[in-house]
Amino acid sequence: MSDSWLNWLRLVSMSNWVGATLMAGLIKKYQNPRLALQASQSELMTIKGWDIKRAKRFVLEAPKSKPICSIEQLEKENIRVITFNDEEYPSILREIPDSPLLLYTKGQNLGKCSPAIAVVGARNASQMGYELAHDFAFKLAKAGFTVVSGLALGIDTYAHRGALEAEGETIAVLANGVDVVYPRSNAKMRDRILKKGAIVSEYAPGVAPLPWYFPIRNRIISGMCIATLVIEASARSGSLITARLAGEQNREVFAVPGGNGKSPSQGTMNLIKEGAILVTSPEEIIDYYSKLLPKDKLKNFENLKNKEISENNSLKNEERIILQKLATGASIDSLLKEGYNNDKLFSLLLSLEMRNYIVRLSGGRYQLRREIK
Repeated sequence: MSDSWLNWLRLVSMSNWVGATLMAGLIKKYQNPRLALQASQSELMTIKGWDIKRAKRFVLEAPKSKPICSIEQLEKENIRVITFNDEEYPSILREIPDSPLLLYTKGQNLGKCSPAIAVVGARNASQMGYELAHDFAFKLAKAGFTVVSGLALGIDTYAHRGALEAEGETIAVLANGVDVVYPRSNAKMRDRILKKGAIVSEYAPGVAPLPWYFPIRNRIISGMCIATLVIEASARSGSLITARLAGEQNREVFAVPGGNGKSPSQGTMNLIKEGAILVTSPEEIIDYYSKLLPKDKLKNFENLKNKEISENNSLKNEERIILQKLATGASIDSLLKEGYNNDKLFSLLLSLEMRNYIVRLSGGRYQLRREIK
């Protein structure tokens, strides 16, 4: 690496006490990390947010600052560093006031991952929530979106999985170093993402996840996306932080309404009351951004949609009746009381579940996964 790279690593080593917003203002003024490190106290005071105490400390410490990590460590772990000035740095992320100076990344090039949309939600969502996350991410990826999430268990995992199964791009933004596998139970998903997408972090190699790192990294999830979609979030969910940050960054926020207004859907209902755009299908988001999406990807999505319509039209009459009854809240017990044969009913339900018309919930209940026309 050149001296320029070392200067970036030196500059970012002071981020922990300077703060992301002031660091972003510094690099946006000087563009060059070497010039930023040489800034005088009076020059720093002309940048919004800097005070005399912090400016004095910066001038004192900048000349003797050391790189936050070694070049050897980066090379050993096959980690690429994307600086604020690099073409690969997501252009939309530069617009936020607290842009990270560096992104550490593994996997594919970030330059082709646009437009991007964040899909976030509860770790402990309902089975229906997981299915929705998968379905939305699958279709959004098919239409040409890069799906961004946080690799957490729950909604994040299903969002990444949906994008991968659509053979689309997905990015995981971490609250730890990109060489640290967390959560351990998502190691296989992490490996899958590296083959088709990328994992990204502002934290140096070896940094372990700490509780307060997660809300801090959420600004990157929302910041590199044109919109954030929230699926099932409790009233205190971390996903609401991502949604709030998206709003502050002048990005759209979409929310899927819950079925009963209770946890884990209370958070999404609150978002809708506060102005988030209510959506019930991926098509609504795709139509909203159709002019930004690649034409070839949109064509693939249209083919998928036509296939689903064809499948709907091929439903047997008895299957359609079952679906209509389930849509109105009918239970298995109520269907059996209506005179349905036990073996016949469960055969129909299994067939509909395998074709993704319904999802089985806890307690032997079923819920529709797609609209029946």
